[in-house]
Amino acid sequence: MPYKDPDRRRQYAREWIRRNPEKAREAMQRWRERHPDSHRAEVRAYYRRTDAKRIQLAAYRLAHPEVRRVAHQRRRARVLNAPGRFTTKEWVALVAAHEGRCAYCGAGGPLHADHRIPLFRGGSNEITNILPACPPCNLRKSTSTEREFRVRLLNEKLPSSEFKVVDWWPAGEIQSVS
Repeated sequence: MPYKDPDRRRQYAREWIRRNPEKAREAMQRWRERHPDSHRAEVRAYYRRTDAKRIQLAAYRLAHPEVRRVAHQRRRARVLNAPGRFTTKEWVALVAAHEGRCAYCGAGGPLHADHRIPLFRGGSNEITNILPACPPCNLRKSTSTEREFRVRLLNEKLPSSEFKVVDWWPAGEIQSVS
């Protein structure tokens, strides 16, 4: 044995495996064939450890949904090569500034990070380009800018009786009803 110290021995073994990958693979295969019970026990222990980590991670994600939302937005921005990024702390502060409500309709509940100028249309992923939006508003907004969506919301709020379409086709006029 080259080293009595277990840490140095592990380091030596790792270096040897790196230098001799084929021999290491064959040796591991022989060991697994000769020790099937030990191998099975190691595999079970590995899955128990990873299952525990997966459960712990899932619990953390449930307890901190804002972290997951920010990570999702970062990935989207990276895929679209959008400049800028915002942190979870900035997102939480933005939601607090809006009192936990949608910037468009004022609904509470879970909020999406909505881009004022969508990433699809060249917007950045900086916090100055982000608004908290409820899922229905964010999905309805789609690829429109904040201004376009707000105009659309205003038009939907106006009662249809305020305007009358006169001679619509081919060159009709829209007149206000008094």
